[in-house]
Amino acid sequence: MLNGKHGGNDLSLDIIYDFSANISPVGMPEGVRQAAVDAVMVSEGYPDPFCFELREKIGEKYGVPADNIVCGNGADDLIYRAVSALKPERALIVSPAFSEYRKALAENGCEVDEYVLSEENGFEVTEEILSHICGHDMVFLCTPNNPTGRIIAPDVLGRISRECEKNGAFLVCDESFMGFTGREKELSAIRSLNAKTIILSSFTKLYAMAGLRLGCAVCGDKDIAEKISGTGQYWSVSTPAQAAGIAALDEEEYVCKAAELVKNEREYLQNELSASGVKSYPSDANFILFRADEALGEALLREGILVRCCGDYSGLDSSFYRIAVKKHDENEVLISAMRRCLNG
Repeated sequence: MLNGKHGGNDLSLDIIYDFSANISPVGMPEGVRQAAVDAVMVSEGYPDPFCFELREKIGEKYGVPADNIVCGNGADDLIYRAVSALKPERALIVSPAFSEYRKALAENGCEVDEYVLSEENGFEVTEEILSHICGHDMVFLCTPNNPTGRIIAPDVLGRISRECEKNGAFLVCDESFMGFTGREKELSAIRSLNAKTIILSSFTKLYAMAGLRLGCAVCGDKDIAEKISGTGQYWSVSTPAQAAGIAALDEEEYVCKAAELVKNEREYLQNELSASGVKSYPSDANFILFRADEALGEALLREGILVRCCGDYSGLDSSFYRIAVKKHDENEVLISAMRRCLNG
């Protein structure tokens, strides 16, 4: 495996360009950075374990009470806490998908079934999944999905949400990359929120806060939020992370800028991949899934470029790669290197 279990630079490698981690190409907003720095100066004491101010601000964004929100040490933390709190016995996940869903479920003794997405239709989640929900007490979805980059159509997502509620299944909808679509209000599961819905969101990706670690869970039922809040470590979100999150929620212009850059550069990359004879798949996120020779990853590594080999994703093999969308000059470097590697 070229870069460990997830994206992100392996410090043992001599990497110049890291295309394996899906972080905002715009970088951390200066206001967010300054808020975190200022908060370090008042970090002698323990952080607010309940993230009161941060939850109030998140509640204003989503139009839900603060009591329905849980903050954690990234979306990953909240995946484990939700599973631990709700103790599902049999869960449904899509494949390919983020590996932590399965890991969290397995660690809690939950039986896991897969709904395998079809390469032929570009790994899109369709209404066909509805017939697979019965018999499960938890369903994990990601929109846009990682690593495929596909959104779930709002009408399909709404039907999935209602079907889960009808069958008594919790729907955990991971929207960690939703901000990059520029269409969050239209596409988010918040539009079909019900008592069985839990929406995960990550500040890590959109605001380039990977080192600070911050995520939130928006629950349709405050009692569910309370259960999730009661699991895991007590002080899960540091004072600098809380301050950075509060500042980030005011960065509306930044979000628009990031979404626009990602849209334009994603189109550039997909066009260049196609011109190079590489098959890529439709994406609505800040990354692209494509298929190429299995030797490509190692060849790029020799050029100082790290990409995410997806051979460890269920449903994919080592001919699949995921690349982050970066700024234009970096994307040009990647495409030039890929052409050299592919042409031998």
